[in-house]
Formats: sequence, structure tokens, C-alpha cells
Amino acid sequence: MLQRPSDVLFSHYRRRVLSLLLLHPEKAYHVREIARLTGTVAGTLHKELSKLGDAGILSRERRGNQILYCANRSSPIYEELASIMRKTAGLADVLAEALAPLSKGIEAAFIYGSVARARESAASDVDVMIIGSISFADAVRALYEAQTTIGREINPKVLTPSEWTDAIRNLEPFLIDVMGKPKIFLIGNDHDIAELARR
Repeated sequence: MLQRPSDVLFSHYRRRVLSLLLLHPEKAYHVREIARLTGTVAGTLHKELSKLGDAGILSRERRGNQILYCANRSSPIYEELASIMRKTAGLADVLAEALAPLSKGIEAAFIYGSVARARESAASDVDVMIIGSISFADAVRALYEAQTTIGREINPKVLTPSEWTDAIRNLEPFLIDVMGKPKIFLIGNDHDIAELARR
């Protein structure tokens, strides 16, 4: 399988973190927020973020009892790294970036279907499940430009947390099938959607 340059150069965690922070240099995030937006684990991120901070790639700022991280635009390699992320970040990174402005209204978001199962063709649509309080229209607007970037149609399905919980409890066949098959998380993780189902 042909790998993207960013996959070879950076670990999964590092690639997701750098994509978020370098492509949004005007924003600062705390560790739990970074974990949620990148679908990674907060405990593991502490060490990774510290390394990137020590290397001068990220800037750190303490606010109260939290440490916020952002891209260090004064780093001599900032522009080059940001360019690599823009050119080689994967499909999931592009979609996660598109949904990031709506993240406060999203409990979890993930790619499912043929793309998540790595059985897609070049013409396959990208199916995205979004669980949260945003509207379908909000999702379509947020993902519109991403369709051009990835060259595929994106089909969002938006459910409120209560709709998701009710459907899982009622063993709705479509969602039970989705739950049992591979997913590529854009926001949140398996634990988050399991917690939603238990509410």
C-alpha cells in the first residue's frame, strides 16, 4: 500500500496533532481539547506535546491550572511543516479540520462505510456520522469545501445524542451495523460513543 509522506515522517499522534495546531496557528488548545479533536488519548498526548514544545515547534502558555498549546509561528521550520501538513494530511485530517469550528456542538464524529473499511474506489462517497447538537445544514456547510479538497462527495448523517442513544437501545439495524464495523474518528473515540449509548 502506498503511504503518504506525512505517515512516513510522523507517528499517527504527531501527525494528527501537527495537522490541528499548524493548520490553525491562531488558536491555542488545552490537552483534553486536542485529544477530543484528534481522537487521541489525553494521557499519551502530554509527553508528545512536551516534546514538540521542547523542540520549539509548539508554544506553551499556562492559564490557571491548564497549559495551552499552539503553533510556534516564529519557529524557523513552521512554514515548511505547515506546508507538509496541508499537502499530505490524510482524508481524516481534512475532515477533522473542517468540523473543528463546530466541535463544541459535536459529541463524536467518524467516517464509516467503505472508506473506513478500506474497500472504497476512487469514486466512493465518504460517509460521515456526526452525533451532536449541530444541524444537518451546519454539517453540509462545514464540509462543503472539504469535498473539493479530497475530490469526493461527503455524505453526513447527523443525529442528536438522544437519537443515537435511542437507536442503539432499540437495536436499530443500521446503527448496530455501523457500531460493529471499522470507523475512522474525526472527533472523539470509541469510548465516547459507547458512553453515549449507555446514557
